[in-house]
Amino acid sequence: MSQDELIAEIERREAARHAAMLAKDKVVLEDLLDDQLVYVHSSGVADTKASYLEGLQTGVWDYHRVDVSGQQYAIHGDTVLMFCRLAIEVTVRGIFKSFETNALLVWIHDSIGWRLAAVQSSSIPVMS
Repeated sequence: MSQDELIAEIERREAARHAAMLAKDKVVLEDLLDDQLVYVHSSGVADTKASYLEGLQTGVWDYHRVDVSGQQYAIHGDTVLMFCRLAIEVTVRGIFKSFETNALLVWIHDSIGWRLAAVQSSSIPVMS
């Protein structure tokens, strides 16, 4: 697979993940997320795959919009680092939030295919 094809595959999987987050589609997310997932939110709270999926299903997070921009990639064998900016609208425990973050996503390739192993999201300070 060429570098361009690999990046296209990761972008396709990211689009599928965002659609599944909006739809709360646990089946799709089960396939896209690695069993060892560590998801660090911009708040600093960390989730595992199980706790993240449970939060989606129980309404901890109700995503309304997830937009990605500024993607940059670093490819290291069976690991792809994706750096980007995320614009998110989400209701968290009943409170609507709209914000942007810088994020690092780690995609790994194993016998199952490409799966998301880690997300590190950091808030972007508001400049006055």
